[in-house]
Amino acid sequence: MQGFGRQAVENQSDRKYTIVFENYPTYLYALVHGEAYGYEILSAFLKEIADEVKARGFTQVLIEENISASATKEDAYRVGSEMPELGYAGIKVAYVDRFLEQEEVNEFGRDVAVHNGINVRLFSDQEMADRWLTSE
Repeated sequence: MQGFGRQAVENQSDRKYTIVFENYPTYLYALVHGEAYGYEILSAFLKEIADEVKARGFTQVLIEENISASATKEDAYRVGSEMPELGYAGIKVAYVDRFLEQEEVNEFGRDVAVHNGINVRLFSDQEMADRWLTSE
């Protein structure tokens, strides 16, 4: 898997995360790093990623999260419900969380997002997510 156009987005002093974007042939890859979590952080980086997907002309995204802190189920519900408003309508989303202990809350958030019309799947690694995004 070869990415093209790797670009780090500089961390602003008020942000609690950084995102590295990389263009792949059929999708945008976004790697999110951080230590803090919660609704505000989650919704902010998801909005930023959706905006970047559209700005670069993609309809698919692989989001890999590297944040050791965990969201609450309330945060996951709120963000999952808001995915269409965050810009994910019509975007195919593969989501990889490097922290497997967050699987339960991630599955809950995915279920809420799917219920709200978002095409999102969770994966345990980038290779499996890439296969799903490039299979059609």
